Amino acid sequence: MIFLQTKNIRRRLMNKKLYLVLSFILVATLALSACAPKEEAATTEEAAPAEETTGETIKIGFTLPTLQFPFYVRMHDTFIAEAEARGWEVVYVDGNLDSLTQVNGSLDLLTQDIDALVMATWWIDAMPDVLDIAEKSGIPVFFMDQSAAMVPAGSTFASASGTDNYDAGYVGGVWMSERLKAEDKTSVNLVLVTMTSETAVKRCDGFVAGMADNGIEVNVLNEYLGDTRANGMRSMEDALVTYPEGEIDLVFGYSAQSSLGAYDAIVAANRSEIQVVGFDGEDDEIALIDAGTQYIGTVVQYPDQMAILTAQLVEKVLNGETIEQSNPVAAGVYDGK
Repeated sequence: MIFLQTKNIRRRLMNKKLYLVLSFILVATLALSACAPKEEAATTEEAAPAEETTGETIKIGFTLPTLQFPFYVRMHDTFIAEAEARGWEVVYVDGNLDSLTQVNGSLDLLTQDIDALVMATWWIDAMPDVLDIAEKSGIPVFFMDQSAAMVPAGSTFASASGTDNYDAGYVGGVWMSERLKAEDKTSVNLVLVTMTSETAVKRCDGFVAGMADNGIEVNVLNEYLGDTRANGMRSMEDALVTYPEGEIDLVFGYSAQSSLGAYDAIVAANRSEIQVVGFDGEDDEIALIDAGTQYIGTVVQYPDQMAILTAQLVEKVLNGETIEQSNPVAAGVYDGK
């Protein structure tokens, strides 16, 4: 009996232990089930980053050689308006008429998590590092006021929208040759107000070639530097001292400001025999031409059209569309007629 009682007691104790073990397992299982992430919740969390990416604002890096010229002010203001209409953020860097300033500013823009870089520059040959880093960073580069042919060979860029500077100068030269022929003139003594940038050189070369190819003997007396209106005026004052009355027939400036500065010096010196042709079609030029002064014409480009076209191209590329790399904008000549 004692043995049987002991055995029964042991059996009851074992049953209690088994019950406790099973209870513990059940509680642990329920606890683990409660802590496990639900499949639906995991799907929602994974989808969240996609919503954040979709809602990100497009950021555009934007740089111009200067805002001292109305031509670039119109280009700047038009592009900013186009960007704002699309909800883009624009970070602008001004070149301040200095190649190194614009290069360094462009390199800085590439570090600011931009989606595209839009630029107009007079110093395209100084931009290889910018283009190389942009390519490695996957940032498309869009040029304004630039032909695709002027971008250094081997460079990667999305598009170039603008007037070819040589072609634009050539259009002006052809127009001038017809005007000279109408005055029964077959030759011209020319002074150029230019700069060392490729943009300036191409415009002046095109202007000379446009006259020469159309039967005018062009005698380039000299070339003077003039990046601003004040500098253009100072350079022309030197030219007027070097070449007395009757020795200069025509002055061509690579930009409106250089031409207007030359005109200021010519008027101040009362040298009415000298005619002036400019480039850019700025308001001051148009006013002088319309007034019938010796400022007789200006090669016209369209900075607002370049800006609008470039904004459209940026939008297409960011949407995954394919675009043409070369997007020319035609030039003309305004002579008030």
